[in-house]
Amino acid sequence: MKRLFLAAASVSVAASFSGCSCIQEIGGAYFPAWLLSILIGWALSLIVRLVLIKVGIDGWIRPRSIGYPFLTVFFTLIIYLIFFTH
Repeated sequence: MKRLFLAAASVSVAASFSGCSCIQEIGGAYFPAWLLSILIGWALSLIVRLVLIKVGIDGWIRPRSIGYPFLTVFFTLIIYLIFFTH
């Protein structure tokens, strides 16, 4: 019974979020919020990488091919949650 309730709750939550479409206007053009979040997350991870290189900690991040993309995803999701969810 508990499993059925959890499945029904999961489906209803997923269905309620499927209609969310956050659109932001910038200079008369409309952009999806996820696109802005990705661009801001990418810029923040680039800034963090430059700071880590300047400090000398960049050499400790192994493997970089996994670390920096995860950092970009982290910043993207945080920006989306803070600024674009209602």
